[in-house]
Amino acid sequence: MKIGINLITGFEYYISSWKSSDDPSQGQYSLRIDPHGQPQVVLKKGLETVYRAGSWDGHYLSARKPDDNPIPLYSYNFVINENEIYFKSELKNSSFISRYTMDPSGLMQRFIWNQMKNEWQVYSTAQADGCSTYGLCGSYASCKSGRFPLCSCLEGFKPKSSMNTSDGCSRTTELGCSGDGFLKQRRLALPDTSKSWANGSMNLKECEEFCVKNCACTAYANLDVTKGSGCLVWLDELIDITEFSQDVQPLYIRMPISEL
Repeated sequence: MKIGINLITGFEYYISSWKSSDDPSQGQYSLRIDPHGQPQVVLKKGLETVYRAGSWDGHYLSARKPDDNPIPLYSYNFVINENEIYFKSELKNSSFISRYTMDPSGLMQRFIWNQMKNEWQVYSTAQADGCSTYGLCGSYASCKSGRFPLCSCLEGFKPKSSMNTSDGCSRTTELGCSGDGFLKQRRLALPDTSKSWANGSMNLKECEEFCVKNCACTAYANLDVTKGSGCLVWLDELIDITEFSQDVQPLYIRMPISEL
C-alpha cells in the first residue's frame, strides 16, 4: 500500500471508499497524506478530517499505538523529499497474502489469508476504539480507551464546559511567554501536526531553546524517536491526543513555571 503526493506534478495517490457496497464509484472517504506542517496520514470525509494516523516518528505513525505484534508482518516507510511525500507499507514475508480495505463508511482494515481455515482473517482495524474520531476531546485534552469519560484535560488545564467533555480544555494559568517551562508527558500520542514546524538537524536541547524563544510554540518533541534527533514544534493549540497505558515518545508541553 502506498499513498502520497508528487510535489513536482501535484498528482496525489490515495485510497478511497466505494460509494456503497454495490456501487464502486468513488465514495466520501479517502486515506491520504496531509502535507500541511509536518506531513501526516489522515482519513477524510470529503474535505473534513475524521481520523488521523499521524506523522512519522522514525518508527511508526505517531498518533496510533505501534504494531506490538512480536512478529510484525509489515514494514513501514515514510519519505519526505523535494520531489514527493509518501507513506508505504509492505509485507515482510511474501509467502503471506494480505489485503487492505476501506468500506463505504470509512472503516479501514487489514486482512490476512488463513490457509489452514481457507478464509480471510482481520489482522488490524484502524478505528479500533472509541478514541479514533479526530479531535473528539477538543484542544488540550486526551482520549483514553476504556476510561469513563473518554476525555480528560491534560495536566495544568481545566474543562471549558462542565456539561460537555468534548469541548476541550483551557489553561488554569495563562502563559507568560518569557520564563515558561515544559512538562514532560510520556504517555500521550503526538498531537495533530498540521500546524507544526520541523527541523531534522536540531537536537532536543536546541528544540527546547527554539520553543522557549517563540511565544507561539505550545509544545515540542523529537522528530525521530529512534535516533533521538530532530525537532518538531507545535505552533497552535494541541488537538487530537490519544493517551496510552504505556510510555511512548515524550512530548514536552509549554507550561507557566507555577504549574511545574
